[in-house]
Amino acid sequence: MIEVLPAIESEFNPRNDVELISKVYQVQFFEDADTEDIRKTIWLLNIYRTIKGLVDSYEFVLNQKSQNGLNEFDMSGVEGAVKRLSTSDPVSNLPANVLIAKEARHNNYLLYKQITEAVAHAANNIKDPHENKIVQLLFVGDKKFRYKDAVEYMRRGYKTVAYGIEATTFAEKRRKVIASLANTLLFNGTLDFVTIDYGRGRSKEGEIGLRQLSNCEG
Repeated sequence: MIEVLPAIESEFNPRNDVELISKVYQVQFFEDADTEDIRKTIWLLNIYRTIKGLVDSYEFVLNQKSQNGLNEFDMSGVEGAVKRLSTSDPVSNLPANVLIAKEARHNNYLLYKQITEAVAHAANNIKDPHENKIVQLLFVGDKKFRYKDAVEYMRRGYKTVAYGIEATTFAEKRRKVIASLANTLLFNGTLDFVTIDYGRGRSKEGEIGLRQLSNCEG
């Protein structure tokens, strides 16, 4: 059974968010795209900073000198501080600062790195300056903005944006850019790593998580 890493709850999550974004998607992109692609994209965006933190933590430890032939990941495993994961369940209900289990950590790291790089690449290639800035503020930038703070930032307008926009335009552009990112992440195969589990014990909406593909290579 797949264990999931829940995305951080957003203070802005309208009930019809997926429906509204799907309408944008269906008008502008592929007719065969469904709401699950939108849900997966929103989930990836919300979880981006968490898995990026895991990648950075892993890479930091790799660059540290070993102690008695063991680095901090190994020492944590010896001390029983790390929750063991099977190699088939790369994602578990762990907070962002919990280390990846020794026997699965490198494969997990490769998966997380591939996904974060794909999301960042897609976000950085958004041409519209307002949409690009919205994604940076809400999802992938170094500093996380709350929705209302991002709206205010964009309303006032900064040098990185051509002109300020109001809250309604912000909401429209947010939906449009998420639809655009869904298109990109579906096309480049990133969404293949995201699964929605409708199994026993799950809610009727299903629970979203990551999975290793059999042909995934670093």
